[in-house]
Amino acid sequence: MNVLSLSDDESAAVIDRTIQSLQKATSTADAVKRIGSALSQYTVFDLQYIGGFIRREVNKLPNPYRRVYLPYSLDLLNQYHVFMQMYRTQKLPDEPIKDPTLWSEYWEIARVQCFVRSGPSDDPFPQMEHPLSKFFYRLVYGYVMLIANGYGHPIGMPFPGGATVHREGEQVLCPIRDKERDLPAALCNFCPAEQDPRYK
Repeated sequence: MNVLSLSDDESAAVIDRTIQSLQKATSTADAVKRIGSALSQYTVFDLQYIGGFIRREVNKLPNPYRRVYLPYSLDLLNQYHVFMQMYRTQKLPDEPIKDPTLWSEYWEIARVQCFVRSGPSDDPFPQMEHPLSKFFYRLVYGYVMLIANGYGHPIGMPFPGGATVHREGEQVLCPIRDKERDLPAALCNFCPAEQDPRYK
């Protein structure tokens, strides 16, 4: 069954069950297995809808920004495929979860935010409004940021105005890292990147 065909009540049950499972994880290998199990429920059809939404959103952007942003727009699905390859081959990192409190908080916020609607859409296929589309995003980046020490925005990603996420020595600097600090739902609050001081 395609998960994006589930009702809100059915989606809530899936999300709640998955979050309860994820919050029991004590090691990175255990967390990866639980995230992988959840992501394995998404069908090719579901992935096509999520990818289609991303393409439509990118197509709305003006050039030349659209042209330079396009390669980075695929980060969600690229990260998903990298993760699933690791999960399927069982080459799993195994160490204690670095910050169990942050790990638990991330999923508690996901439980609520997956059901927050952004408002009417002119998209005839508004699949990213589906709770399990939003949960897909949070599953992938939960691994990327909290297990793999990756970033919510890929290194090199440009923002309007010319700022980019970039590395300086051991630090990864992001121009918007602290801009959404007052929004508890923002993934930026869980990202290991640091605020670029030039854009405070």
